[in-house]
Amino acid sequence: MAEPIRMIERREETPEERRDRALAKLADQLALEEKAALRALELLALAEEKGLLPMLTALLARGDRVLAHAVDLLARDEYASALQNAIGLAQALGKFDPGALAKLVDGAAAGLADAQKQAEGSAKSLGIFELLGLLKDPDVAYAIRFCVGFLSGLGKSLRQERAPE
Repeated sequence: MAEPIRMIERREETPEERRDRALAKLADQLALEEKAALRALELLALAEEKGLLPMLTALLARGDRVLAHAVDLLARDEYASALQNAIGLAQALGKFDPGALAKLVDGAAAGLADAQKQAEGSAKSLGIFELLGLLKDPDVAYAIRFCVGFLSGLGKSLRQERAPE
């Protein structure tokens, strides 16, 4: 008959086995995320080529001192108000519909391009009858209606803020 087991011997993993297991796990992960790994290596190579990697390494090595210096700078009055304005702007941008904001920015870019073309093409002044004729242009009429609607909404909001409660 077999003897009962009284003591369990735990097999310890050798450093070589631990290293081989880690390398196999890393190779599996690299195979899964090949594109990301190649991009990360390319990014590191570019950072090294441009001299950013040593700067970033030094910045991280002295992180506490750099952070303390940044906090000291931001505590100054001129930077504190700029930081408050930046936070307020970020909050305001969060209230906008992203699709409408993108459409507005695209429209503003197209409008600036058209305005630049028209300004380069003609140096004569705009007469009253020519201005009235432009009001018949559907694009001009749409833009004017948009601006009037914007001004109406802005006026309502400003008036509500001033109204006593």
